[in-house]
Amino acid sequence: MATTEGLEQSDGSNYHADNTSGLTLEDRFCALPRCGPCRLSVPVVKEILKQFTGKIDVVEICTDDLAETSAECGVVSIPTIQFYYRGELLDTIVGCVARNVLSTAVSKILEDVSADESSTSPRQS
Repeated sequence: MATTEGLEQSDGSNYHADNTSGLTLEDRFCALPRCGPCRLSVPVVKEILKQFTGKIDVVEICTDDLAETSAECGVVSIPTIQFYYRGELLDTIVGCVARNVLSTAVSKILEDVSADESSTSPRQS
């Protein structure tokens, strides 16, 4: 598993279905330098990783290297950011988005996950 500038790059062995422990943000991108939106997304995703340290995992998946994996997940445009919790797809953002948009999406998903866990955990008397 390679780590590039704080972001974990997938080699296919840590595919989202294997993550059953928490929220994973999967950033699917093109490694080619001509993909401007992909290049613009990297610093935004890094900022989100710092903002939510310990709350989310971020995995980069290069569509050039793992085209089959991306196709299985329905990725048709890049960059695509998909949010998985315990292996289940919760949300997808397609295209380059501003930091506040991504931050709001992550916050909302974390709130939803927390509320869901609270409602399904046994109550103590």
